[in-house]
Amino acid sequence: MSTNDVVDLKPFKTMWKIKVKVIRLWKQYSAAGGETIEMVLCDLKGGKIYASVKKELVAQYEPFLRQDYSLMLINFAVIHSCGSYRTTSHGYKIIFLNTTRVRPCEKLPEDLSGFSPVQYKDVLDGTLNPNYLVDIIGQICEISHIEHINVNGKETEKLSLELRNSNDERLPMVLWGKFASDVSEAMQVRDDHSTIFVLRFGKIKVWKEERSVSNAYNVSEIALNPPMIEVDKFIASLPKDDLPLTIVESKYFATVNGVSDRDDFFIHTPRKTIAQILETKEVEKCILLCTITAIDSDMGWFYLSCKVCSKKVLSIPTSTNDDGNDDDLKYRNYCVKYKTYNPVTLPSNTKLLVFDNHAMQLLSQLCLQIVGSSNKFEIEETNVLPPALNSIIGKTFLFKIQIERENFVYKHETYKGLKVITNKDLISDFEDSNSQNASLPILGSASEQSESFDLTPAKRVKPGNNDFEESFDQNFVSRSVTSVLIKKEKFTKGG
Repeated sequence: MSTNDVVDLKPFKTMWKIKVKVIRLWKQYSAAGGETIEMVLCDLKGGKIYASVKKELVAQYEPFLRQDYSLMLINFAVIHSCGSYRTTSHGYKIIFLNTTRVRPCEKLPEDLSGFSPVQYKDVLDGTLNPNYLVDIIGQICEISHIEHINVNGKETEKLSLELRNSNDERLPMVLWGKFASDVSEAMQVRDDHSTIFVLRFGKIKVWKEERSVSNAYNVSEIALNPPMIEVDKFIASLPKDDLPLTIVESKYFATVNGVSDRDDFFIHTPRKTIAQILETKEVEKCILLCTITAIDSDMGWFYLSCKVCSKKVLSIPTSTNDDGNDDDLKYRNYCVKYKTYNPVTLPSNTKLLVFDNHAMQLLSQLCLQIVGSSNKFEIEETNVLPPALNSIIGKTFLFKIQIERENFVYKHETYKGLKVITNKDLISDFEDSNSQNASLPILGSASEQSESFDLTPAKRVKPGNNDFEESFDQNFVSRSVTSVLIKKEKFTKGG
């Protein structure tokens, strides 16, 4: 029996025989179909087709199916392919039967990836049918902070990017869920070289006649600077202009089947003053408008955390010999939770992505860029702050705060910051909506305290100071009088 080409597959028979490479494999669950195995297959001529293993046959075929495997498939059904998330342009798809034979075959070429990046202009002008998933390659030139969007009653991460191609055309990209957090985390430790973004099986989205590309659930696959021939060629074709990465604000008014940031802050979450937060005796979330007036650096403004568990790592001596000479003493990191030496670390607060993400949003810089060398284990001088941190003093922001049981039962001094809004127009609108209030009390009801606090030298007072308090289970809005000082804030436009 001779081998057939993928392009020739049609529904009129089942005795087909193809030699293919599994270029994409994932599991999918639905209430109707249960858990199934989904694949995209590619033959030596570049022909691609979608294939599916129904839940009744998953146990039978799962041991033989892996991404990047080269296989011989014999005897399977071919049916019409339809839907709005089609992975290939083939008019049909493969359905495994209980009589389908799966055999290993000689390995097909490593560079047989089926990767076919589309032109940006074809996405933006509507030439491409949005029912078909697409491949994208581009240099990341803009990135936003992560937003937490309420989609169908569940909070989901969202990250906005802008890519450019060799013609200097721009393409907006939106990532959701784990894709957003993974890319944001990877960008925290990027070097100064160009970051090339590769998306396999992305979804073209249309919103008010504007087109962008997004990940398509778990179908998509994303990589940054992967070792691919296509990436090397793309880098060589880019303009030689050393384009810097720009950190931008997200579009707060966009809604995707859920609650926008504006509605979350203005309608769905109660507003509280600091006095009201301190008096709260139940677990809840609230919105706080405040101005940063001082930074308490006693606790240090950064520490290294384990990338796995997000807990602070300790710096311990590398040698147990006590020869009395501490000048040449070297240190290494140790994760207490996982009992691991030199774990992968990132500068972070307790919640790695929360802290780095808000550093991007508040300071328009990546946290690693502010910290500097990743070999820096601990802060040597607490009263020396980077200019980027001082730049937020005196500025007003909107925070979404989580009040936990520990705050009112055990008097835990730090509240979790869930979201931050830095958009001036949105903050001004929020102030207008609160115009019936005269002012924000300062750390309780004693609003006059903002001018009378005595700070230690480590609490470098300018117009004011926010504490990025670095303890094991703290985020960054503290109620400690010596940690965060909040200026009286008038609820009038233009403040």
